[in-house]
Order: sequence, then C-alpha cells, then structure tokens
Amino acid sequence: MNFLNDRYTLRLADSGDNEGIRLIFESGGFDGGLSVQYLRGESPMESFQADGEEAKVLVIIDNNEHRTAAVGGSVIRKEYLNGKIEDCAYLTGLKVHPDYRGRINFLTRAYQLMGEILSDCRCVYTTILDDNTPVIKMLEKKRRNMPEYRYLGHYTTYCFHGGKKILPLEKNNREGFQNLLDTYFLKLNFTPADTEYPGLGEKDFYCVRDEHGEITACCFVGDQSRYKQYKMCSYGGVYKLLSKLPTRLAGYPAFPKAGEVIKHGAVSYLYVKDNDPGLCSRFLRSVAAEAEFSLLIWGGFESHPLCPALDKMKTVRYGSRLYEVVWDKASGVSGQIGMEAAVL
Repeated sequence: MNFLNDRYTLRLADSGDNEGIRLIFESGGFDGGLSVQYLRGESPMESFQADGEEAKVLVIIDNNEHRTAAVGGSVIRKEYLNGKIEDCAYLTGLKVHPDYRGRINFLTRAYQLMGEILSDCRCVYTTILDDNTPVIKMLEKKRRNMPEYRYLGHYTTYCFHGGKKILPLEKNNREGFQNLLDTYFLKLNFTPADTEYPGLGEKDFYCVRDEHGEITACCFVGDQSRYKQYKMCSYGGVYKLLSKLPTRLAGYPAFPKAGEVIKHGAVSYLYVKDNDPGLCSRFLRSVAAEAEFSLLIWGGFESHPLCPALDKMKTVRYGSRLYEVVWDKASGVSGQIGMEAAVL
C-alpha cells in the first residue's frame, strides 16, 4: 500500500528487511541521563519472533532512496489475562530513522493497519520510557482515527549485581514450578503462559526450598545476547559523574564504558513465598553472585508485591509508563500485573 504520492510504501516486513530495520535501531538511543541503544542484532525479524508465537512488523520504505524510513512492530503471545490464557499483543520498536523525523506523516494509517492486524487479540499493550516525553505527549492526546493510550500505571526495571552468595541454590531442578504457574503466575496479567519463548534467553532455573522440598523462592536467568543487546552510548547529567566512580565497591553495578555492550542476564518468573522482602533480597543477591553476568535485570509493575524489596536493594533503575492500546473495546484487565522485562 502506497501513500504520499507513491514516495513511501507502508507494508508488513519480512526477512529481507532485516538490514534496514537494523540500521534504524542502531541510529538512536534512549533519551535521558543514560543513552542506551536497544539492539536486536543482525536479524531483527528473528528477534521480534523470538518473543512470542508471531511477530507483525510494519516498515515504511522510501521508494526514491530505497531505504527503510521507519519501523514499528507487535509481538503476539499467549499470556495470562484475568485468570485465563489469552492472545495478547505487545507493541514495540516504534522508531523513525533520524533522517526522516518530521518528514513523513504515516502514523494514523500505520495504526489503522496495525489495529486491523491485531483485531483478534484480547489485549494490546505497550510501554514508553519516562524520559520519552515527546512521544508520551503525542500518544496520550486523543486523536481521531487513532487508538486510545489508556494509562495503566508505572513499571520499573531494576539492574543489580551480586555480592557474596548467601543462600544455597538448586540449579535447573524445576520440580514444583508447574504448580506455581498454575496458581501464582496465573493471577499475574501479561505474564507469558509459555516459559520457553526463545526471547526469554538461554536460561537456567534457580530456586531454594524448605525442609519439605517446597519452593520458597525461584526464578529463571536468561542470556539474551543472541536476540537482544543493550549498548551503552553515553552518559549525561549526574550519570556522567557516577560512571567514573567505583560503584561496585558500594554494592551497585559497575557502569559499562561508553560504546560497550552490556553483558546482562534477564530475570523472569520471580517468585518469593509470602513476598518476603528479606528472602527476596538474599535470593536475588545469591543468584546474581552465581550467574556469570555483569548485571541482572528484572522489572515490576508499581503494585507488584516484590518491588518494595527491590527498592531497598542497591540498584540502577529506569522507569516506563504502561498503557493498554485500545482501538475498539478495552480488555477489562484487572488485578495484579506481572509482565516480564525480558520480553519487552
């Protein structure tokens, strides 16, 4: 489908678009004090697909210059929603190459097309970084022929590392975990119902048990480097000073050098019995000490019962706003939200 006098084409992407999408991802970073490039490797289409059952990615092609001008995607996956397993879609990767910002007016038609593509999904949602105020202002404003961005709350991603191993950990013994999926995680909206999506990373399972063999704390830690990378571009504001300090000696993660790809592990399916903050902190520190990563990341919604424990730990964190994206009818999502930072 063409528009703007056939100068640009809006269509679904395929594997032949990998190079153009990769160049867009490499052309920008996060706004704010920490300028980070979120990359999807040499094969972005494979990276999108790894996060769910299906990926629908739109691209805008400049027909005159034979370049990819913009990209925006959605990942469809089975997730827990109001106690059931439903098809949900996460909107992600909306990016315009710097050369085309302000030059093309594609947003309304792109959203109309995406709405048609995702019409069978029970819920569509997305996150926007707190520092990305221009996009927040643009999308929160109600516009004709555009979906409503319905604010659900705040989401925090925590970055931390280990110290001394405090607790004895079991590794890759999942006995009892299925019961937690069927009881605890079932009640956490937007938690993937399938623990084996490749986008969660090549992962290990860690847990501690009580004297009866019951799991009292557990999580996966995944190596996502095949599909996703975080590259530290530059520091600004207070982070410019902090990046030069020996923060690891104070219990915080060491700041990577500018231009360095961060060797991170993604924590998913974190469970702590009775949401005990002390046990949560000891468990995560022990896992981080044993896992061979520069730092671990985990994310929690504002009302997640384990966020208070992470708030007390020495972490570097960044925040996002969570929205349900509504074209026609809202999902009626209610209750606790447990989406995994690993697949955002």
